Amino acid sequence: MNTQNSFGLSFKDDYSSSFWVSLFLFPGKSGYIPLLRRKQVSAMYSDILLICNGKAGQGKLEALLKDTIPPLLDVCTNITIHPTKDKGDAERFCREKGRSFDLVIILGGDGTVHEVINGLADLDERPLTAILPGGTCNDFARSLHIPMNIKLAVQLIVEHPLRKSVDLVKTDNRYFSNFWGTGLISQASDNIDVGSKGVLGKLSYYISAFQTIQDAPVLKVKVRTDEEEFEEDVVMVLAANGKSIGANALPQSISLEDGLLDLYLVKRTGFPLLKEFFLMKGTGDVSHTFEDIRHIRTSSLEVELSEEEKFDMDGELYDGKRQTMKVLPGHMDFIVGVEG
Repeated sequence: MNTQNSFGLSFKDDYSSSFWVSLFLFPGKSGYIPLLRRKQVSAMYSDILLICNGKAGQGKLEALLKDTIPPLLDVCTNITIHPTKDKGDAERFCREKGRSFDLVIILGGDGTVHEVINGLADLDERPLTAILPGGTCNDFARSLHIPMNIKLAVQLIVEHPLRKSVDLVKTDNRYFSNFWGTGLISQASDNIDVGSKGVLGKLSYYISAFQTIQDAPVLKVKVRTDEEEFEEDVVMVLAANGKSIGANALPQSISLEDGLLDLYLVKRTGFPLLKEFFLMKGTGDVSHTFEDIRHIRTSSLEVELSEEEKFDMDGELYDGKRQTMKVLPGHMDFIVGVEG
């Protein structure tokens, strides 16, 4: 006989002690749903928070939870599922409740990851965090070498949890984990058609980028790093902490554990240049390979524009004219995969 709950998840009857999953802010479903836990299991985690985006996996939340919940039941004492309803909901919940959990799992894309990190980063005691990739590009999950297959990503959490302290970057009033950019990169994000994003997935980013390249305006920027201060005319500024943007691997051996940002200043546009940049392999110096791309490593950064522009921070858009950034070494612990 199977035990059925309101999520449509089914569990066999060879379980004994009661186990509770609490549900918050899910339309039409609230309160505590009793599940069951296997006999004689030593819990790896005490309290797990599972943050999930209702649009994760292009609307297939229940199917994703069926792949996610059963393995987690074997390694924890309590699990709280928090499906988000509105923008900012995940951040608020993590800021208020995050310290109550020893593991926070993010089931969603880069936007959900960005929210959760901003909710947890200011806490004095920050829980271990894991990502189950449920978005379009899943860039920070790729930077952490998380499998893009949900079942394999869950397996990483329950069977082979490799823990690493990774850098975050603090801006004037936000945090980012993967990248900050303005110019071509933020214009491409701003031009993405929301409807085509759901249908075309990663292809929508490439289409938008190609359209944006045709008439990218030149920006006048003032840049201050650890060692120098200068002005430059550019079409794009990219400060990378992670290794992937738009599901494309960046060319350098960027590390999430070196306390440094990789800053790229692109001085001219053109599809051939950017194609070669993203196809570049190895650890060669980008500045030596491309005379129109300046590459600097720095632990702190200030970028000032001549006029207000859009900033792209981990795929989320903000408006501004000036941005300061400081790397916080090893600021949060994540479950990571094995590189290669």
